[in-house]
Amino acid sequence: MKQTRKISVIVITYNHEKYLSQALNGILNQKIEAQIEIIIADDCSTDGTLTVARGYQSNYPSQIKILSTPRNLGHTRNYQRAWEAADGDYIAHCDGDDYWTSPAKLSKQLEFLESNPNYSCCAHKVCAISEEDGSKHGPVPRTEVDSFDTEALLEACFPHNCSLLFRNRIFTKFPDFFFALTGHDWCIDILNSLGGPIKIMPEVMGVWRMRTNGLWGGRKPSFHLEHNVFFLKEIKPFIPQSTLPAQKKHLLRHYFLLSWAYLEEGNILKANEILSELKNLTALMTLPKRQFLSLWARIKYPSLYQSLRSLRNLTLGEPPTA
Repeated sequence: MKQTRKISVIVITYNHEKYLSQALNGILNQKIEAQIEIIIADDCSTDGTLTVARGYQSNYPSQIKILSTPRNLGHTRNYQRAWEAADGDYIAHCDGDDYWTSPAKLSKQLEFLESNPNYSCCAHKVCAISEEDGSKHGPVPRTEVDSFDTEALLEACFPHNCSLLFRNRIFTKFPDFFFALTGHDWCIDILNSLGGPIKIMPEVMGVWRMRTNGLWGGRKPSFHLEHNVFFLKEIKPFIPQSTLPAQKKHLLRHYFLLSWAYLEEGNILKANEILSELKNLTALMTLPKRQFLSLWARIKYPSLYQSLRSLRNLTLGEPPTA
């Protein structure tokens, strides 16, 4: 492949001083016949992240561009300015606390996209590593499906952020709700899928570092589910009519999981409030009936639920539960 293509690698950073070198080394080690530019968008880090970035820029002045800011912009606003600065034919992601493990990563993805113009994006599996105890998980996503259209992506954010390589300017702006999101991943996937399916290669070529003090780590389940409910509601006007049944099904599923999460967290009022969103025939037809009735009984009639559960346990010879 001739060196006629340009890839813009977006590196989002916030207090990534400990990790950034590993992320940048993984990018700089890529073996590919294409031009690579690295855009480091730092969201007013309070540690030495910018010092590390500038050290690399001094060694690679023609490749590395740094976007700094005197005030915190928030994750999606910070991402937006990096995306606007990217002038490559393709865009890749690698947040400052993640890293790539294969020098052939971009080459394999670029070859696939150049050979399959109907695809908007190419991703791959990654290994997840817990910063807390060093344990490894995955590979993720945990599915053998390797091609996702818009309807399939409404179920979950399957491609991981640090695995993405996509065609630049499939979409030309972000919807307004994008800036109310905590993370950009799922929205970027859906917007790309409107221009063609997303391929996920089976090779593990990157690491997602799971951190308890990161953007998502350490949050309650209800936080994640509230975010997902908001996204699934707001994305509705932007997706094809044919995908709306899937959007509704997955929205109802997330409402159900959110109500359950609030119940487990001891917030009965919020659990009941979310439960009210499930008072329709579609919910009854879509959700698992036994679990739905259990949720309803636990919220509406907790004493009766516990009595019936204790009776059931005694009948089955099991010890009563609290």
